[in-house]
Amino acid sequence: MKATLEEILGVVDENIRPRLQSHSGDISIIGYENGILHVEMKGMCRNCPSAMITLEDTVKAALDGLVDDVRVVATIDKELLNFAKSILNKEKK
Repeated sequence: MKATLEEILGVVDENIRPRLQSHSGDISIIGYENGILHVEMKGMCRNCPSAMITLEDTVKAALDGLVDDVRVVATIDKELLNFAKSILNKEKK
């Protein structure tokens, strides 16, 4: 079954966002195309070590049944990526 972006947003608003907000986090939907949902974790969820587990256990689980074989992809936080690069570059010197 193919879901519309509006249906996905409804599930996010009703089932996912409240759980994340209870941990001072949130989620933004960047886009949805061909069964791939692009999201950005916000707030405390943004840099949480458990963010990937949250994507699987909370986001994907809430969407199961609504969207066939949905794949949830988190965008990479550019600040975190630049920080990691700076650490790696310092180690090379």
